[in-house]
Amino acid sequence: MATAKNTAYRVVALDDVKVGPSFFPEGEAAGRERLNVRGDLGITSFGINAVRIPGAGNLIREHTEIGFGSSGQEELYIVLGGSATFVLDGEEVETPAGSLVYVRPEVRRSAVASDEGTTLLIVGGTPGEAYEVPPAEAEEAFAAYNAGDFETAVEKQRAAVEQVPENLIVLFNLSCFEARAGKTDDAIEHLKAAVEADSGVVELARDDTDLDSLREDPRFKELIG
Repeated sequence: MATAKNTAYRVVALDDVKVGPSFFPEGEAAGRERLNVRGDLGITSFGINAVRIPGAGNLIREHTEIGFGSSGQEELYIVLGGSATFVLDGEEVETPAGSLVYVRPEVRRSAVASDEGTTLLIVGGTPGEAYEVPPAEAEEAFAAYNAGDFETAVEKQRAAVEQVPENLIVLFNLSCFEARAGKTDDAIEHLKAAVEADSGVVELARDDTDLDSLREDPRFKELIG
């Protein structure tokens, strides 16, 4: 499908949208693709992306949108193709193509594909707040991380932290990337800053395998326990 030349609008096929880096932990969703709808179309007023997976597998990891690292956003999941099984606060719901699944921030949700080529369009926003566009460098950092280029991941994430120094998830991810790159002192320093700003970081750090290289360091043990 051709893209309109008029800069005030664009028309694209979903298959033409670029695949962005995955934010899933390693191995949690093999084959899952995140389609960078917002970034590709230059949308700045609301959050929107799509995910798809060729066969069975995780589409949406289990999570809520409250607590540390969450944005408190409402989300709408639109099943564009295939079908998915959602678990919403413990209730299993089958959603064929054409289904709309709305969830409030406190709902614990997850979804797996139950058909070939399942695709979800995801729209989200925090009630009463303007949408904040994430730094492009943060996505570039994840792309480098997924490629095993931890030095570039650190460089890009440091640039992201400079733009949004109050964003603790961006700061925490910098610590993770630095740990992967063998920059132990820097990783400890940024992890400490994140913990001091919000003690909720401690629970996140306890199970994050990116920080495994730090676990025997006395400074890490003092921070995380």
